[in-house]
Amino acid sequence: MLSKGENNIFDFEYLRDLRSTLDPFIQRGDKFFIVLGGGYTMRKYRDLAMAAGLQEKEQLHWIGTTVNVLHAEIVRAYYHDISDEGVFKYEDYYQDANLTITKSIKVGGGGRPGHSGDVDAVLAANKVSSKTIISLKNVDGVYDKDPSKNPDAVRQEKLSWDEYLDIIGNKDEHEPGGNYPIDPIASRMSKDSDISFNVLHGNDLQSLSSALKGEEFTGTIVGN
Repeated sequence: MLSKGENNIFDFEYLRDLRSTLDPFIQRGDKFFIVLGGGYTMRKYRDLAMAAGLQEKEQLHWIGTTVNVLHAEIVRAYYHDISDEGVFKYEDYYQDANLTITKSIKVGGGGRPGHSGDVDAVLAANKVSSKTIISLKNVDGVYDKDPSKNPDAVRQEKLSWDEYLDIIGNKDEHEPGGNYPIDPIASRMSKDSDISFNVLHGNDLQSLSSALKGEEFTGTIVGN
């Protein structure tokens, strides 16, 4: 189960390199559900909408959800030869039936508004009975405080869900464009479902390969 933020999503060379990283696992029969986030592009659209006078939170969430779907469509098209037809999106995440991946990859976009792509990843993980989500972010793990504001921040190798929620302030809801390593709603869902997040930098494909092999990687494991 892979969850990908948007920091590199329109870099097709990156998508090529990501496929090269996944190919050895695909060749041995592994299958992947890749869920796309909105990242910078979503925040840009949100800010433009707010500057033009849009303040309703639900509508701002819809902007984010739609951007996630756009990113998923781009990735599915690029990986068309190994991807199932159609993007998993909107109400698909809330259907009762489990999901079978026919080819090697299923690509998912945004679900219902009101949360981030992390929640979509947890819902997707439950559909394919996966207990691990590899979350590719624009940071190389979870820190004890915001590393962009605190040069002395320390990356954590392993955290419980309670410890992680303490770090982000035990927030109860997701703000549109909220820049958390893991959405607080997804964190509570993962705790209840006994799902772990492996958080690593999206550009560090060597760490991704190591994580997929079950080896040590540069990043943070958050779980029960």
